[in-house]
Amino acid sequence: MRYEDDIPPEWRRSPAPTTMSAAELMDKELAPVRWAVSGVLPEGVTILAGKPKMGKSWLALGLCVSVAAGGRALGKIPAQCGGTLYLGLEDQERRLQRRLKKILAGRAAPDGMEIAWSWPRLDEGGVEALRDYLQQRPDTRLIVIDTLKKIRPRDSGSRGIYDLDYEALEPLLPIAAEFGVAILVVHHLRKLEAGDPFDMISGSTGLTGGVDGALVLKRDRGKQDATLAIDGRDVEEPAELALRWDADIASWSLMGDAEEFRISNERREILDTLIRAGVPLAPKEIAERIEKADGNVRKLLHGMRDDGQVVQRGTHPRYKYTPNGNDGNDGNDGSAGNVGNVTVVTDTPGDGNDRNRENSAYLSQKERNVTVVTSRHLSSDEQNERVQRLIEEGMREDFAVAEVMKKMKGGEL
Repeated sequence: MRYEDDIPPEWRRSPAPTTMSAAELMDKELAPVRWAVSGVLPEGVTILAGKPKMGKSWLALGLCVSVAAGGRALGKIPAQCGGTLYLGLEDQERRLQRRLKKILAGRAAPDGMEIAWSWPRLDEGGVEALRDYLQQRPDTRLIVIDTLKKIRPRDSGSRGIYDLDYEALEPLLPIAAEFGVAILVVHHLRKLEAGDPFDMISGSTGLTGGVDGALVLKRDRGKQDATLAIDGRDVEEPAELALRWDADIASWSLMGDAEEFRISNERREILDTLIRAGVPLAPKEIAERIEKADGNVRKLLHGMRDDGQVVQRGTHPRYKYTPNGNDGNDGNDGSAGNVGNVTVVTDTPGDGNDRNRENSAYLSQKERNVTVVTSRHLSSDEQNERVQRLIEEGMREDFAVAEVMKKMKGGEL
């Protein structure tokens, strides 16, 4: 008997690790990353986290349908056609059938999509069961596990939470790499908010550190819109997508980049506010009405001004709505010989006509008429004379009332 045979296995020296030169690595031809859903879900193990009852299971089920059908995920993103396995471990047959009916909207269920309602935990034969399944169905592109709680190993002793989290999904990594399959594991978010959405994933950082990527679905309760944050080892640039829930087909639809969509929505809020006000407003007034930060509103207004959506007036700027890039003066400012109707605004305190309490003339969104101002100190004949003179001199409709009154009191008009 050799001496080495008497040495306990745990005492034996591990084989020397192998190395590869950088030049050899660069010369090696490696297969590109396989994406189940382009730019969103690559091969490997990815966590999909969201708050309870906010649509993450609907999202995961919809991705399974899109990949199995070889269609477009989220309505727009190409999905690679292949088999899918959905482990609905918290569902029943009736519930999943009802959900699939809504998603399919009368279409036949795609070939190659399979469903299971129970599966062994990873440390109780679950890993081996997945390996056997993939060996029998090598065309599988996506496996969804809903949820992590149902398949993760049970806590063992007094080991640290980081170690337990890191190793929870570690057995799935070699399987995903061997078969080039995407494994999406549904999980939950913490209740506490965080600046980084990935910091909201329930558990320690070991959970996200031990997998290939993460998706975070954030949605305010009762709202249709949501964001999907995307990050991972094979994701070149972290991204955030804007999604919208379509209740009719029970599916999420891609609206675009979340930041661009958010800015677009905020611009719409500003335009709606200006239209409702019917008067030029200062940035602070707009910010108060839409309940947004003053600095952010000012920045948006500058961009909207440059894009021709609003017009800026005065050194202490106020902004007005300009439909189709027209500030409302063409043909209505008197210079073109077109005298519009006059909307009279008085400076009488409490008469309800000084809409923004700063004596600013305003443009009627309905009539698109010239706005003029009169003073309670003048007779009706004098007021009419002043109005006519304003029109004849081609004063612009959005001329500030304070400036008009100053000129009237100073005898300039």
